Amino acid sequence: MQTYPLIAQADEAMARGDVRKAESLLELAAQRGRDASTLMRLATVRRSLGDIPGALKCATAAVDLEPRNFLMCLLLGSLREATGALFAAQRAYRAACAFAPVNLSFQPAMARQLERARQFVRVADRWRERVFHWQPAAGSLSVAEDRRIRDFRSNILDSIDSSPLAPPFFMVPGIKPKRFFDPSQFRGISAIERHTDVVRDEFLALAASKGGQWSSGLAGLHAGEAERDSAGKWSMIPLIRNGRVVEEFACQCPETMKLAGELDLPRIGMISPSLYFSVLEPGSRIAPHIGITNARLIAHFPLIVPENCGFKVGEETRQWEVGKALVFDDMTMHEAWNDSDRIRIVLIADLWRPELSASERSAVSELMDCPNIDADAQAPAR
Repeated sequence: MQTYPLIAQADEAMARGDVRKAESLLELAAQRGRDASTLMRLATVRRSLGDIPGALKCATAAVDLEPRNFLMCLLLGSLREATGALFAAQRAYRAACAFAPVNLSFQPAMARQLERARQFVRVADRWRERVFHWQPAAGSLSVAEDRRIRDFRSNILDSIDSSPLAPPFFMVPGIKPKRFFDPSQFRGISAIERHTDVVRDEFLALAASKGGQWSSGLAGLHAGEAERDSAGKWSMIPLIRNGRVVEEFACQCPETMKLAGELDLPRIGMISPSLYFSVLEPGSRIAPHIGITNARLIAHFPLIVPENCGFKVGEETRQWEVGKALVFDDMTMHEAWNDSDRIRIVLIADLWRPELSASERSAVSELMDCPNIDADAQAPAR
């Protein structure tokens, strides 16, 4: 069977409303031939099914094949924005703006999305201008610190202007990579460990209040309730996302928010602080990946951990233990898995990198203070 008949059958399935069938046909077509338009169709179908990670993977592959395609860059930007990858979204949106048609009046929905893309680019351009002219306060940094922060500034400028497929990295030079850190060395961690039951109870109450919305996603809270043959998933329930409080969830977890307020939370524009419940469903794996900046670390506070779960940073594997935090460098390749029949829940928080002085942290915060185009609609982090 050739690719064209498969695509035609997929179109027929979509016309009938059989989206799952269309997805399977397009997956087969994509396997038969590496074609950008097929990948874009598959990305659109997966997005309609709520599979944003799967859609993002296809859109990325499509842009890799046709980097000057306006529609593909626009789709990639919107999917990245949906996942909270705002810096990466800006790059894809910038490419979309560069290759946009002159007139989209006949497609108003696409015109609105293009205007959204242009908003992102305008904000990034203002940020670039401010970073370019930034100077530290007189005497605020030592000679070595000044050199390191100026190199960090150069890395920011390079990252803003990179291609749409290059991953955004905001790296502070001179920080040696390390896998795990001693949790006892960080302010506020022991308090959360002592109050693990309180944090877990708030999560369970939140989950119960959202039972209608989350019933399928949280089916694995109790052994035997999960569908063992279903594809596993990972999701997050944000209390603070990219530096902004998510009131819908945070207001139901007041003790968790209070405890997190004692942590050494970084202030890194549109990245940190973040605080969220990580939900790893039965039979799920999180593929190896790395973070976006070495100015922060990640803390895991295990709340519900069944057997047959694991977490690996670099070549070192550790087990989550309820009530015992793990602190690690997420710029080292890391992955996780849940091979049990129950759900795994971990509270995840950002921490400042301990190697950065107070003056360097202040400079990083200033340089990374990129305006959020939706800031007026969101509450600042507490």
